[in-house]
Amino acid sequence: MINLPFKSNPKPRLSRLISPVFAGILIAGTAVNAWGQTPEINFKPIIRQTIEKAILPGYKNLADVANAQENHLAKLCEQPSEENLTKAQQAFRPLVGAWSGVEMYRIGPAIKNNRQEKLFFWPDRKSIGLRQVRKLIDTQDKTALTKETLQKKSVAVQGVLALEYVLFGKNSEMLATANPQSYRCNYGVSITRAIQTTAQKIIGDWSSPSGYAAVMLETGPTNPIYRSDAEVIQDLLRISSEMIQSTRDLKIQNTIKESPEKSKPKRAPFWRSNQTLHAYQNNLHAVEDLFIKGGLAELTPRYAKSLSFELEQTNKFLRKLEQENIAWEKLVKQKESHETLAFTLIPLEGAHYIVSDLIPQKLGLSLGFNSLDGD
Repeated sequence: MINLPFKSNPKPRLSRLISPVFAGILIAGTAVNAWGQTPEINFKPIIRQTIEKAILPGYKNLADVANAQENHLAKLCEQPSEENLTKAQQAFRPLVGAWSGVEMYRIGPAIKNNRQEKLFFWPDRKSIGLRQVRKLIDTQDKTALTKETLQKKSVAVQGVLALEYVLFGKNSEMLATANPQSYRCNYGVSITRAIQTTAQKIIGDWSSPSGYAAVMLETGPTNPIYRSDAEVIQDLLRISSEMIQSTRDLKIQNTIKESPEKSKPKRAPFWRSNQTLHAYQNNLHAVEDLFIKGGLAELTPRYAKSLSFELEQTNKFLRKLEQENIAWEKLVKQKESHETLAFTLIPLEGAHYIVSDLIPQKLGLSLGFNSLDGD
């Protein structure tokens, strides 16, 4: 990574701020694409591998981790104590990691019936969701205490961020001293069950005989979504591109702004639990898993290697900051850590360009509509 002095505008220009490895891949890519040739590629094995090795295991992990979180919370509800509250809070970290590992899959089953928003209502620009969660706790609405009735409520009160408020929000310390089976604690249990159910429904809609996996694998003129295997690969590249772009623009740049003084740390997800950096790292690991475990890397090995390099450079910065063990709100306001966060935008821009431009060009594809355009 090139070390350059920090500038007031944290968004770098790719033409000036790129790693040596990425620069080399750019030159090579230009030479190859100049011929305008696209080799015949059998995409179907890659599509199958992606579903079986990346997507389905990710959602199964989310369901399993949510179940573990439920068990810790249930014990806290039965026996309130500092120790049990700490264990329940510690169990939230793997849940954040599991969710962040599937967040990118905004296709098919995940966007059916607002499931993505049910799992992760973010950004909550007007704090609508936060107010709804607080109201449930303040009024002790009993219809939020069963999974079935909770899932009929607003998407904002049944996901990972609602659970974060239960465990880490205002007055959450009282969970350690509350009477057994307190409302707030049981509401948290209900949320974990809703998360599990939503994850299982997504898995079911992927893997059923006529599910989304079959839609991706049986492309053709009668397919309602994908007319060719190439369109499936385009969709997988698009969601990868959007995950990188969301991490860079919406999560980091929109939070750090131009300076520590102007930063808005509460715009980031998971700031209450101080799991923001953990979430970002897992967002980027998910992109790499799609390429490595899912097999997309086999289509363009050289570009995939460069992509891995750029993602790892970003995560090195994020790991360094996380190891400082400073609350996110304070971290963003510090000059040195703010500068480090600004540097993450450099490899993220490189990674985004590889996925959104170079790889599609190499494969003769076009990503088309980007759901983040205009955000």
